[in-house]
Amino acid sequence: MQCLAEFGIYHDLQMTPQEAHHVTLCPQWKIVLNAMIESRRNELQSKAIKQDRWNNRGAYRQAEKAFLQEHKGPGKFSSKYGPQPTQMELV
Repeated sequence: MQCLAEFGIYHDLQMTPQEAHHVTLCPQWKIVLNAMIESRRNELQSKAIKQDRWNNRGAYRQAEKAFLQEHKGPGKFSSKYGPQPTQMELV
């Protein structure tokens, strides 16, 4: 009966308490309940994976920003700016 209320079935189907009790005694109820639980687990796992990816992207963005601030932008790190040494002879 509690499972019916938690999954919202009791209110959605507008059952009487006797009908709800009868449903929970059916052998198919365990199959349905297990399928609903598995579906919720899969949904939760999917949300956890999405949250991890979102957090990893955020951490990457923060690390990139800190790196660029530390090195005064990408140009200084890649030696695009500033005096370039001149090569006098071939090595």
